[in-house]
Amino acid sequence: MIVFSKTAHAGLLACGLLLLAPTVSALPMAGNTPPVLAMGVGNSPVGEAGRHADMPVGYRFQYFTGGLGADDWRNWLSPDGSFADKWLQESHQAGLTPVITYYEIVHAAPYRFEEPPTRNLQTPATMKAYFENWIFLLQRIAAFGHPVVVQVEPDLWGYVEWSSSDPAQTEIAVAASGLAEAAGYENNASGFAKLMKALRDLYAPNVILGWHVSGWATRTDLIVNQGDPDKLAVETANFYRSLDTEFDVMFTETSDRDSGFYQLQGGPDRWWKPEDFDRFRQFVSRLHSELNQDVIMWQIPVGNTLYRKCNNTPNHYQDNRPEYFLKPVVDSGDTTRLRQFRDAGVVALMFGAGQDDQTRYFDYVKDAVEDPAPIDNRARNHTDHLNDLPALNSDDDGGFLRLAIQRYYANGALPLPERAPSQCGDGIDNDHDGLIDFPSDPNCQSPTDNSEAEPLPACSDGADNDTDGWIDFPDDPGCSAADDGDESNGPVLTTLPSNVAISSDWRTGYCADVTVNNNTQATVLWQTGFETAGSITNMWNADYSQNGNQVTASGAEWNNELSPGESASFGFCADRSAALPVCSDQIDNDGDGLADYPADPGCASADDGDETDADPGQIQHSLHVDSDWGSGYCATVAVSNLGTSSQQWSVDLNIEGRIDNLWNGVYSQSGIGLHVQGEAWNGNLAGGASTSFGFCASR
Repeated sequence: MIVFSKTAHAGLLACGLLLLAPTVSALPMAGNTPPVLAMGVGNSPVGEAGRHADMPVGYRFQYFTGGLGADDWRNWLSPDGSFADKWLQESHQAGLTPVITYYEIVHAAPYRFEEPPTRNLQTPATMKAYFENWIFLLQRIAAFGHPVVVQVEPDLWGYVEWSSSDPAQTEIAVAASGLAEAAGYENNASGFAKLMKALRDLYAPNVILGWHVSGWATRTDLIVNQGDPDKLAVETANFYRSLDTEFDVMFTETSDRDSGFYQLQGGPDRWWKPEDFDRFRQFVSRLHSELNQDVIMWQIPVGNTLYRKCNNTPNHYQDNRPEYFLKPVVDSGDTTRLRQFRDAGVVALMFGAGQDDQTRYFDYVKDAVEDPAPIDNRARNHTDHLNDLPALNSDDDGGFLRLAIQRYYANGALPLPERAPSQCGDGIDNDHDGLIDFPSDPNCQSPTDNSEAEPLPACSDGADNDTDGWIDFPDDPGCSAADDGDESNGPVLTTLPSNVAISSDWRTGYCADVTVNNNTQATVLWQTGFETAGSITNMWNADYSQNGNQVTASGAEWNNELSPGESASFGFCADRSAALPVCSDQIDNDGDGLADYPADPGCASADDGDETDADPGQIQHSLHVDSDWGSGYCATVAVSNLGTSSQQWSVDLNIEGRIDNLWNGVYSQSGIGLHVQGEAWNGNLAGGASTSFGFCASR
């Protein structure tokens, strides 16, 4: 048992946890977990270890969740926390390494089941309760006294990366939670990661701390979007590094549900083809090499396409992942695929249901041995067979996973490769600078860092650091010289959305404020476009060009670069003095020798916009502004049939602004052009008769 005196503990808090981080070494996977590529299973709470008694697995995993309240794991047994004590001891007595998935924040109040859990993360009281719950769990694990692997918040790291590749941009109430141990930590995702690790270091150094990799976190899904596995792995590794703290192992996930379940829900296809497994392995391999971390494949669905019990009904859904890895082992002892993933850095495959109605490796629904009729799902599950094998036992998957794991271990589990100690943990002064290992050598970021040497500049290190397909100077356009420390290309000119708001209006002119938002994930040089009434007479804080009513604006030298989520503002004034109506402009517009109202018979009034003389049956119109408040106006349009016979009337005219409401007619608008025709009750206009319609418009 690990015991801290109250005096010592108070002293540590007074100094701050931030001072602890450099002095604590991580508990490595090697030597503390199975030395072979091990299998693991989940869904086995206290008292249910017998579910896998004849399965020689190496790991047992369990969610610790409940939302910090009455349903929390602390209250699953009495007294407080005894569930953890009993589950850990039961696992140890069975010879299994316990793996805890700590999954609390989504289930916590006040914003329960809200994903992503942004508002919970930003609520100080919730985060204080969260950190206190974490400390309590660590204390139970410390009392247990043996190595325990803990995965921190699956999906959360993916949500953070999806929001921004810079975790400092994701707000989390860390120091703001008011927890004494959190004082001095940044109120963002990086501060959250650092505090979770520092609390582990303080309370339970026997915890092997894991983080969760999401294949969708870069906004390009590895499988659904067929993303480049190397590019996405580098982006993910860079995100992890920007957390600025070291976890000990990474968890990956192929799917949180059986593919047959998603198939019946009508969602995106989750069935994997052989090339999808290859893509995933390449992604994992690159991540492993980038970060020098072991990989645990976690919560692999249990369903199969072989046994009749897997007929795509609740708790018996099909999936093809277990058979991809293990059917060759069952058929002929072939471990090729398992060796490939082991060599990519995988140390464990853990199988288990991600939801109550998914397929399990035991008889969860108590329906015993049954063999329903096979289903033909070949068009979806990428196989050439029906699920026509009879059940081996009462397991909900027909017994395949149990059989396959037994065969794998019976044939000899694959040993994990010997891992040479990393340079920052091998006791050798590898770079001959007189300083040895982490934390003494400042070039070592952690004990698992594999180089004591000062890092090469990004433009000389042989790596595609900005994942643009180009490496180092002079090939990468982002490198100005070989000693440039940043390969990132300069910001690209990008058209962004804008919002135009009129700030003042005086009928013949107006001024407006414009806001431009960078809604991309990259730093850009911005430009924007919008329509405006009239000619711009002045613009500030931006450069512009105008073609008719279309304006294009771009940033000035001092504000033209926007980071993700940033905004820029500028403004302008414009003159929209309207030209005189053609029937008042002293011009003979229709060339008939007569000008304006009342001299030209084509003018119905002085504000008529058309001097053309009426032909028999011709429809004439005139517009009169009834009210005007600067940013908008209302008008009435008189329509007359100057001919002698009935006509179905329609008119075309140019107006200012956009129609808000029009009555006594049916209209369409394109730019400043307005086309109106009569409705059923007033559309036929007798010779010599008149009608009218009206509208209101915004400028």
